[in-house]
Amino acid sequence: MTSPSAVPSAGSSSAGTPVARPSRRALRIALFILGVGVLAAILAIAGWGSVAANLSAIGWWFPVLVIGYGVAELAFTYGYQVLIGRREGPVRFSDTFAAYMASCFVNYFTAIGGEPVRANLLAPKIGYPKALATATVHRHAEMSAQFLFLLIGAIVSLLHFDLPRAVRISALAGLGLFGAIMLWMTVALRRGLFGATLDRFAHGPLRRLARFRHTAELLDERIGEIYEHRQEHFLESIGWCFLGWCGGFVETYVVMRLLSREADVFDAIAIETLAMLVNSVLFFIPARIGTAEGVRTALWVLVGFTAAQGIAYGLVRRARELLWLAPGMVILLKRHVLDIRHLHLNPEAGPAGTVAPPASS
Repeated sequence: MTSPSAVPSAGSSSAGTPVARPSRRALRIALFILGVGVLAAILAIAGWGSVAANLSAIGWWFPVLVIGYGVAELAFTYGYQVLIGRREGPVRFSDTFAAYMASCFVNYFTAIGGEPVRANLLAPKIGYPKALATATVHRHAEMSAQFLFLLIGAIVSLLHFDLPRAVRISALAGLGLFGAIMLWMTVALRRGLFGATLDRFAHGPLRRLARFRHTAELLDERIGEIYEHRQEHFLESIGWCFLGWCGGFVETYVVMRLLSREADVFDAIAIETLAMLVNSVLFFIPARIGTAEGVRTALWVLVGFTAAQGIAYGLVRRARELLWLAPGMVILLKRHVLDIRHLHLNPEAGPAGTVAPPASS
């Protein structure tokens, strides 16, 4: 609590209530506009006529691609259900799928933040600590499977293609960075990430965070139980998530075969893997608008195809992503959790040592 004589900071109101920083909002708007500009430039360079011709070659396969990727989403969801408990009575698979899709919607635009949303939706059934703990461990399993997928794909791509030196160095650097993040995440989660983070930051202006100490301890305890006593479930979750990541590769291969009979499995592996590596670095751009299409187009050209084919593939991928965001958006609107005030940790412990979930509106 600030003293009455304290001068409000630029990021706070006179009442001490944090307000959004205009510079950060302006930066996100600028990045979004820049992404749209990049997308428009790519379309202008490739030529809309050529892009439209390639899109028509995909034609009625597009609904098949959308439905087919649902298998990948189900694989990710089952990887989450494994951690919750397949025999967990209150949580049906449909509940898990709804919570997962809602978190995907949030993560698509923010890169982080989806896991608390997922926990909020399942908290009434299993309590907030277990819901957030399983969501956190599932994110770890997702990223572990993604790293394994990228490692295999990068090795195959670098051995099979004579890529420019800059591309090779960038791919290896991105893979190394991803691996370092995974190592840190693995160690931190096993040693009690939430409690350690709270101890580090709950001082000075943030000392009020200390009231969440009990909640952090419960979360670390639930997470530790999974790693210590349910290691096989964590490994199984990684396996299901790996199948989910393979869904993107299958989609890429199908589109490439529709656009060019010369495309093969190695082409699809290279494009899917390298695009994923580069786009992971560009997470700060809202929805990666423009940049995702630009990266994929560049990779298509790099492996010997045309820019028009690459941008057509990028647009198909973007359209499929947006369609699969619709269920998550509907779920969020239905559950009234879009208001950030509902997405908080309640420090008051509920019955049986659980933490009461935030009240719904």
